[in-house]
Amino acid sequence: MAFWNTSSSQSSSTDPTQSAITQRASPESTKLRLEIQNQISQELATVNATELVRTITENCFDKCIIGIPKNVLDAQDNICINQCREKYMRSWNVISRAYITRIQESSGHF
Repeated sequence: MAFWNTSSSQSSSTDPTQSAITQRASPESTKLRLEIQNQISQELATVNATELVRTITENCFDKCIIGIPKNVLDAQDNICINQCREKYMRSWNVISRAYITRIQESSGHF
């Protein structure tokens, strides 16, 4: 499947403007590109969410549960887990916003 319009045989090889015009993406290839980008974005979001849950679970479990010589969680354990989870979520959000801002700023300079 072609991603670029290949009708450049009609353009003059010495006219760079005409050459650039003929190499623009067709509406179909633009739609396909956007669909692929959306699918990749969704898959990355899923991977990121999975990684966040794994990290929270691992770190908060280690911090709040490991070393406690009892078989039942009490209210204090739940408070520790909730505070730990909230801390990681806030950190994740700050880092994500900073990353998105950096990407948007760098893409505006092209």
